[in-house]
Amino acid sequence: MEWTTFESWSNFLMIGSGPGAQKTSNCSEWRLPMQVLLFRPILNSDTPMTTLGQPCPSFSSPCIFAAGEMDAVPIKMLGMPLVVRALERFFRGPACRRQVRNATLAFLFLVLSLGAHAQGSDAAQYAAGEKLFKGNCASCHKPDKDLTGPAMAGARARWEGKGDIHAWVKNSSAYLKTGNPYANELFVKWNKSVMTAQALNDEEIDAVLYYSDNYVPPAPKGGPVAETASNGSADTGSNWPWLVVIGLLLAVVAVSLSGVKSSLTNAVREAEGQEPLPDMTTGQKLRLWAWNNKAFATIIALFVVVFITLKLWDAAWVIGVYGGDEVEHYKPEQPINFPHSLHAGKVEAGNLAIDCQYCHNSVEKSKHAGIPTTNVCMNCHKAVAEGRSAEGTAEIQKIYAAAGWDPAALKYTGKIEPVKWVKVHNLPDHAYFNHSQHVKVGQIECQECHGPIDEKMVVAEQWSPLTMGWCLDCHNTKDVKMAGNGYYDEIMARLEETDMGHAELKKYLEDGKITVRELGGFECAKCHY
Repeated sequence: MEWTTFESWSNFLMIGSGPGAQKTSNCSEWRLPMQVLLFRPILNSDTPMTTLGQPCPSFSSPCIFAAGEMDAVPIKMLGMPLVVRALERFFRGPACRRQVRNATLAFLFLVLSLGAHAQGSDAAQYAAGEKLFKGNCASCHKPDKDLTGPAMAGARARWEGKGDIHAWVKNSSAYLKTGNPYANELFVKWNKSVMTAQALNDEEIDAVLYYSDNYVPPAPKGGPVAETASNGSADTGSNWPWLVVIGLLLAVVAVSLSGVKSSLTNAVREAEGQEPLPDMTTGQKLRLWAWNNKAFATIIALFVVVFITLKLWDAAWVIGVYGGDEVEHYKPEQPINFPHSLHAGKVEAGNLAIDCQYCHNSVEKSKHAGIPTTNVCMNCHKAVAEGRSAEGTAEIQKIYAAAGWDPAALKYTGKIEPVKWVKVHNLPDHAYFNHSQHVKVGQIECQECHGPIDEKMVVAEQWSPLTMGWCLDCHNTKDVKMAGNGYYDEIMARLEETDMGHAELKKYLEDGKITVRELGGFECAKCHY
């Protein structure tokens, strides 16, 4: 190995050292392998630098070193790595450090500004694409799944090199006439369904494609509103077990005290030299007590009789009643758990706010509100195949089975299974009720009779008692909505035609309102015919 000897230690500085560096016996001499690299900046600017590039016998790299007078270099620099020593030397001046700091901050600000601008522009394009997608494409496409048409995600990549996707979106029928092979392949694959021409420019189409490619499913808004206590009967009923327990405890205490009293009495009699009282059963003791306390026993007996009679009377009144505040609401198990609160609930609560009449479409035209067919369900659930929970998705699968829909092939199989719904609201056969009279003419909201079905009912239940007294109370207190109602305009006109009618109308309006009762709502034949 070839060596180089530095004779004057005070005039040279070894910045780097190789694995073969050795120090001679003389402290002023160093021997270095020829591959060692020395760094120039620590030397004075006016000091000449000599570079020797002679090859080493045992190394492929040349010998490079610098010579010259040294500046005052801190001793700690001698043992530091090459880059660190160079940087420390460079940053020793305060002005230099300030300039570097300012440059660094400016660079970071530039990077962050560019990133924020990019994110802002991306978010704006995503939002614009989402709005355009929902307004023009969502009826046939999903961003991430096939529907009537293919999933939009990846459409740009699928069309790459195969045709003009912008022309296809703008007018698919015209583009098919160009004979493009890929366009015709798509047309045949998707049952030759003609895509509606879209009045979008290239920039708007790009925004839709960007939204589809970067689609992020919305976070679940929560499942249907949890069921709540529908009436106060649970609280009232829960008192009975406690009353029974308290009664039994008092009975045990009374029996125990009676036994203690008998024992003390006999002990006293024995101390006085008298015979103990004969043993008696509990019934004999009770009769003896009642005989000795006739007035008090009579009051207790009357209280018990009246209490039991009233309870039996109240129970008789709710026989056949399945709603209201006094009994547990009737809520049968259904073949499909249809969450009314999710479908009809308010948007502010994360629900869908579907009008009740969308499903019960005969409510304004018929006596019956009607039960929606599975075809009505499929209007939405052809596209909505997943619920907000695993349970919801399972219920949607029941709709598919009933309608004979294959969600994988996106077509009907012809095999249907009718849904066997369980009737919730049952009126006696001799009672007549017409939904159209109340909803169309009376302008009554569904919740008036069915309760907060859009807020608290995951499964439909009978909220109101539907008794005769409940109906008459409504007829007696409910105001008739006369304004803008042609039916009642006709009644008003007829009342004005005669003096008797005019007098009746004047009587009705004495309190400033007209109730159903005043228009014949208490007539028996209105409901019983």
